[in-house]
Amino acid sequence: MASSSSAHDIGYFPVDELPDVVLVNVFSFFNVKQKCRVAGVSRRWNAIAKDPRLWKIVDDTPKESEGLFAFIRAYCGNSLISFKSSGHMTTPALKLIRRMCPGIQEFTLCDLTSEKQINLCILPSQLTSLTLISFPYIRNSAWWDFLSSDRMPCLRRLCLRDFMVSNQHDVLQQLPQLSMLTHLSLGFEKHHLQSSSEFDAIVAPVATNLQNLEVLRLGYGTEFVFHRLVQNNFCNNMPKLRRLDLYYFFDQICGEIPEYLSPLASLPLLEYLDIPRIQWTSLRYEVDKVEVILEIANDIADAVMTFPAGKLKQLLIGLEADPEAIPKAECVITSNEAILVELRRRLPEGISIKKGTYTEE
Repeated sequence: MASSSSAHDIGYFPVDELPDVVLVNVFSFFNVKQKCRVAGVSRRWNAIAKDPRLWKIVDDTPKESEGLFAFIRAYCGNSLISFKSSGHMTTPALKLIRRMCPGIQEFTLCDLTSEKQINLCILPSQLTSLTLISFPYIRNSAWWDFLSSDRMPCLRRLCLRDFMVSNQHDVLQQLPQLSMLTHLSLGFEKHHLQSSSEFDAIVAPVATNLQNLEVLRLGYGTEFVFHRLVQNNFCNNMPKLRRLDLYYFFDQICGEIPEYLSPLASLPLLEYLDIPRIQWTSLRYEVDKVEVILEIANDIADAVMTFPAGKLKQLLIGLEADPEAIPKAECVITSNEAILVELRRRLPEGISIKKGTYTEE
């Protein structure tokens, strides 16, 4: 017997018959590009795709400056909280964001490769989090004037990464104005060695004024910054610091481990310490590398044992690769296993000891 089945009988349901609230929920699982595409399907879908509930977070934008401007005008509004863009941000686009998005709190800008500098002094003043990554053409000291408590009174989280090393002075000179920061992450394109007399005048206010910091992450190119922070007794001025991440620890810059880790015991709330790349000169030249590794492990353990009992919860440690090791990877694995075994033997069981895994924000 032949049977005739309607579309509904065989489990088919026209998407256009779904109510708006259901489509909004479906579209919420789409990324930015997908939401922009469905907006071109029909007038109804266009209206639904522009629902403010779908545009609280923008984590991708058009790469062309003209398309970016049109995108902001079409989709960004009062509901926008977090905005991330790469490549082609312009001063007019920033002005538009400031005017149209009064509720924005988080702003991330990456890979600004154009030599035409944008004016960040017009960033929305209500930002609580600012991330800037890879700005290779910043040569004007005045460009950094946006980093001030007057222009950014609500800023609590700041990440500056992959800037030219020549920008380090300008950044450090501005930071003391941001006394309300709770999270700070810094990183530069390469190491920048400075004489202590030249650097002290710049680093000392940083060590003194950032008293609300809870997380401090010093990435590539900041080894000497850490060196001078310790020399300027930053541990006595950051009572709220609970996490410290150091991308590199050079003995040639920082000196002996106990000298620079023992002062951390005076940080009353420090719970997490991450040093994934300890580079020790003697690891390159000593025949008995195991002895050197044990010496480093014992120095770290001696420093950590000065911390108040039960304070430190997690210690992440790693040794930099020995450039002359053959095979290199095998040597690194062996070295890191050895240092972790020794640290676990020496330190209390309450401390979680793992291989360092510094990751940029």
